[in-house]
Amino acid sequence: AALAAAESCRRRSLPCRAVAAKVAGKGCGRRSASKTYMISPLVLAASASGVLIFAQRPLSVLSFTGPDRHRFLHGLCTADVNALRGAGVAESAVVDAAGNTQDLLTVLDGGGDELLALGEPGRGSELHAFFDRYLFPADAVSVAEASGEYSCYEVVGEAAGSLLADALGSELPHPLPANGEVRRLDGSAAWLLGSGALAAAAPAAAQEGERSFSVLLQDEPRLAGSLAAAARHLDASTPPWEALRVRRGLPRRGAEFAAAGAALKVPPLWLGRWEAVAVDKGCYLGNEVLVRLSRAKRQRLELYGVALSCAPAEVPAAGAEVRLTTTAEAGAEAGAEAAAEAGAEA
Repeated sequence: AALAAAESCRRRSLPCRAVAAKVAGKGCGRRSASKTYMISPLVLAASASGVLIFAQRPLSVLSFTGPDRHRFLHGLCTADVNALRGAGVAESAVVDAAGNTQDLLTVLDGGGDELLALGEPGRGSELHAFFDRYLFPADAVSVAEASGEYSCYEVVGEAAGSLLADALGSELPHPLPANGEVRRLDGSAAWLLGSGALAAAAPAAAQEGERSFSVLLQDEPRLAGSLAAAARHLDASTPPWEALRVRRGLPRRGAEFAAAGAALKVPPLWLGRWEAVAVDKGCYLGNEVLVRLSRAKRQRLELYGVALSCAPAEVPAAGAEVRLTTTAEAGAEAGAEAAAEAGAEA
């Protein structure tokens, strides 16, 4: 979805072919009045052992160490990082003073003496520079880029637990972590995140029983190989990360926000990342704007996922503009077209 295009379409009527679609959105029950969006088509196969998707997630990693690590990160992102003390995972965003999204992060406290912030690939240097800019000599915290040390794998679907059991064996923690929980694997530099970065973006899938896990590895080629082998053994569909993140509704910098040359500024709430914003945690960069937006009766724009019910040949090309209609509207248009055709034949 492209929010800039959605905003431009709000202001003028576009001659678009109506497409019957099911729309999924979230955010306090309030939705944008706009019905015109950009879509990115996606088709995924199911595995022979049930619905299962396995993909390597490219990422940047920042490491925060020192006694002040929770307080420091808490004041510079939208998540309640102080609530993670001990072990936990939270979605978050880095915003500017106007509340506009600069980066989306997964913040991980593995229960040790380090916090990790997982961001988009290629953003490690920029994120490190951002946090370093706010470091003061009195802060007992160190920030380091550690992207080269980590790899991350996403396992999504009904058979996710079976794949993890085959790949990790006795090292697999029991019980498996629930959403928002993290457990370290025995005897290795590896963490299993319950639902990882993807669950909150697709609550409907989680309610239908689809499980999702992130496996974060620090210099663990043996475990990485075991995961890949288990995925092949289960005949899993293996889409690239881009396909998986579109399916799960995870916004990407340069696509759904912070696109080059885009005039539209996008707060995380407009991206549907309500779970990433703690509006009651106190002062942080961009806090006042996001609190005000969270109390608004409606959001000016929101990001939607579009599931098309049409033949593959009829799927619009990526970037095509489509107009979403209700079932009643689509039926009325079909009836009008049939009547016009009948009149022409007469």
